[in-house]
Amino acid sequence: MKEAKTSPSNRKGQRRRMRLFFFFILCFFVWTGYTLYLQSGVLAEKRSELEALKQETVVLQQKQEELTYEASRLNDQEYLAELARKRIYYTKQGESIYVIPE
Repeated sequence: MKEAKTSPSNRKGQRRRMRLFFFFILCFFVWTGYTLYLQSGVLAEKRSELEALKQETVVLQQKQEELTYEASRLNDQEYLAELARKRIYYTKQGESIYVIPE
């Protein structure tokens, strides 16, 4: 069998094609890295937003529980009478209210 000899001009063309191929591969990796870098920044921002919203959710849930408890207490007549005495200085017959400045 005879080995095929490659001519020097054919080798140059092969090298050009390989360089072009590696150049495109390099461009692809640079583009991919840049895209990942940008997305990691956006992802970090979204994570911090999520943490802030979770904390806000916890605070709002606690406030909702307090308001639910307060609303359930408003059904109690004794509690309503106590509130009326404190807030609008409601008195029973024969009582006197003295306001002490703080």
